[in-house]
Amino acid sequence: MQVKALSGKPQILKEVNTSIIERLVFDSGPLSRPELAKRTGLSLPTINKLVDDLEKNDRLCSVGKSGKGAGRKAMLYETNRNLGCILSCFYQDGYFKCRLVDMLNKTLHEKSFPLHCSTFQRALESTTHMIDSLMELAPATVKIIGLGLPGVVRPDGRIVEIPQISVWERFNLKQALVSRYGVAVYIENNVNLSAMGFYFNRLRDKQENIVYLYVGNGIGSGIIINRQLYQGSGNYAGEIAFMADGGKAAEQNYVAAGGCLESHMAHLVDFSSGELREKDNPVRRRELIATVSAIAVNYIAILNPGMIVLGGKIFDKSLVEDIKLYMRNYLHTCIRPRIIRDLNSNTGLEGLTKSCREFITTEIHLVHSAGLPETQTRMAV
Repeated sequence: MQVKALSGKPQILKEVNTSIIERLVFDSGPLSRPELAKRTGLSLPTINKLVDDLEKNDRLCSVGKSGKGAGRKAMLYETNRNLGCILSCFYQDGYFKCRLVDMLNKTLHEKSFPLHCSTFQRALESTTHMIDSLMELAPATVKIIGLGLPGVVRPDGRIVEIPQISVWERFNLKQALVSRYGVAVYIENNVNLSAMGFYFNRLRDKQENIVYLYVGNGIGSGIIINRQLYQGSGNYAGEIAFMADGGKAAEQNYVAAGGCLESHMAHLVDFSSGELREKDNPVRRRELIATVSAIAVNYIAILNPGMIVLGGKIFDKSLVEDIKLYMRNYLHTCIRPRIIRDLNSNTGLEGLTKSCREFITTEIHLVHSAGLPETQTRMAV
């Protein structure tokens, strides 16, 4: 985490420094006061005062002394696991896979719930029933509800391009849940969450840029640039379903069809099962290899990621190896990134939980109003 110097009123600086300390402990704890001083560049007296305040407010707790060195041992601090719970619900194949964790990411409960989406009301009622059921199991207050959905979550909170749950098209689910539960709500595209889950659990210190390609119950991608999820100006980045096929004229309304590329892939992949249509058909398999390879090659030519991750049960070892071979016809050896499979069925759920934990960490946001800096503090827990 990079710490940037900020100037302003003493109270604002205290909030900034408190945020920095809490985030460091949240991400890297347990940490001692001297280690916090070293990592932040703040003086030890300042660290002592801020840690005392955080401990007094039950945001940090001591967990024993460091075993390092021969001298006096330093007290270690970590986030208070009893500060609250995180509820993560990741949609896939008609079900929400849900996980309730404490603030140190210990799983308390895990359960799947069906989403009944024949009507708008049934979809909303089955969602609130799911949340209510899990909240009853929480040993502490649920501080945030996170949902991973197969659609684009617009900056204003509306969900668009969500054919799997079409009754929620243009619905502001976040607003509805905040109004009902009065807690923080985080909603993100499910493939973006898979990209984040894979990156932070497997690659954080090894890669800066990756592309996660998913083919299964539809197609999509998540993009990590400079260790951050890239969403674009309208949160539309990675929506490869709408990529154009240059070999075909736009003779139909591909917007209404869910995208040109997804319309093409529907002839190859059964989106209800996530598997190749006519599995033993070599022609379909070759066409699938050519299409996925073209997507990967175009991403490499534009973004040059260090790795491309293929997600979805359709990608067995043989298919991935054939995709690698096919791509050799397009790219120099020196610029071909690693191509690997994601074999973890919980990658998206893990990415959602990680994102929720980060969302409820105290943060200082600098915004500009009428050309002047204005400081806002989000204190969600």
